[in-house]
Amino acid sequence: MNKNIHKWFILALLSVLVLTSCDKYLDVQPKGMRLLSTVTDFELWLESDFLQTQVPFHLNLLGDTKDNTTIKNPPVMGTDWIFSWQKQFSNELKATPAIWSDQYKAIYYYNTVLLGIDDATGGTQEIKQSIKAEALLGRAFTYLYLVNLYGKQYNQTTSDTDLAVPFMVSNDLSAPTPPRSSVKEIYDHIIADITSAIPDLPIQNDQNRFRGSKAGAYSILARTYLYMADYSKAAQNAQLALDNGPNTIVDYSTMTQAAQIPQLKRRPDAIFARYNTGRGSMEFPTLDLLKLYNKQDKRLNFFCSNIPVIPNLGGYVFAARGKTMYWPGGITSSGAYVYPNCGTSVAEMRLILAEAAARTGSLSKACDELHLVRKCRFAASAYVKFESNIKESVLEAIINERIFEFPFHGLRWFDMRRLDAEGRMSEVKRIDNSGNVIASLPPHSNKYTLQIPIQVLYFNPDWPQNEWDN
Repeated sequence: MNKNIHKWFILALLSVLVLTSCDKYLDVQPKGMRLLSTVTDFELWLESDFLQTQVPFHLNLLGDTKDNTTIKNPPVMGTDWIFSWQKQFSNELKATPAIWSDQYKAIYYYNTVLLGIDDATGGTQEIKQSIKAEALLGRAFTYLYLVNLYGKQYNQTTSDTDLAVPFMVSNDLSAPTPPRSSVKEIYDHIIADITSAIPDLPIQNDQNRFRGSKAGAYSILARTYLYMADYSKAAQNAQLALDNGPNTIVDYSTMTQAAQIPQLKRRPDAIFARYNTGRGSMEFPTLDLLKLYNKQDKRLNFFCSNIPVIPNLGGYVFAARGKTMYWPGGITSSGAYVYPNCGTSVAEMRLILAEAAARTGSLSKACDELHLVRKCRFAASAYVKFESNIKESVLEAIINERIFEFPFHGLRWFDMRRLDAEGRMSEVKRIDNSGNVIASLPPHSNKYTLQIPIQVLYFNPDWPQNEWDN
């Protein structure tokens, strides 16, 4: 009981300080806080609800799987501005910058651990090193989001000059704010942090998938190298993640409803678990997305419903927009919530292995890896293994499977960015309820890289702003 009281005292006081303070690069960082003193304090810090729920839900608004039939023309709300890829998500200088502030708040959390754990009382040096390694891993995970939001898609030729975000190693308000690092510098930091963390990370996190592990580190490295288009290293690290941690996929094939999916904290195929910041928010999928699913796919039945809630969608006709909703907690008769994992998973590692194999021409291996995911998403009587000896067909099937598996998990926007860099994205349009096009995202648009929020530039007027479409 005392442990829980202490936990909530620390986190509640942080929240108060966050809301009443100001910072020239975050607008969220608390001043002068010396609350953490024991190893237990730092353990609880890493288990905070905030860090477990740090993946920005705004990513779902940016992606092409999201629809909104009630959007105004022109858009008038902050979330509608994000959905329609506006230049800024708020024009109020006193507003908290969406996405940016929460991500740098997470960086603050991790830096607080890195700077304070050595002086904490209690616990062995080995435990302290493990906690420090988890903080390095968490910081790297967060920067992977930041660099793929505010920096251009990684390009080996231009990454050393393309600007991204400042790399913060301090939680001291008096410390100078560093300039924007290059995309290459941020990726180098991500890889260095994870690599240095691996030796001290625990092997198991099966009692709490939100905590770091060696497999978690390899899984984030796999995602990192995938975004860098280094498919050999992406596959190498995906396999290391599977070899060092969970290596089974929760099998929907014999399940009758989503309530049978284990809770995320101990879900056996979660590697590095995370919720998104709007974990209870329902989403309207586009008709294109709904019609792309195989009607026998249990993910369609477990997570999508007509309105009002009808667990069985019946004919799967999808004739009209705004009639079918994606329920992130799963459609369950028990009312239990089984939120999707927005961190890394066994399924993601399998699909990275599949994509890496397809891109290097190992089509049989690619289909086999794809099979290991898909066979768990259909009843055995309805399942047919995908096979092809045509490279583009195999690659398309794998990319589509990423959409089916992670439709509102915060990954599609990053896939769109890397696919656009390869010329694989067509124009995406936002359409109001009357059929009017109110916004568009053409191929190779500058909108694929978010602008630095004006609230941040106000305190850093010397920072260059990202380019934008005319």
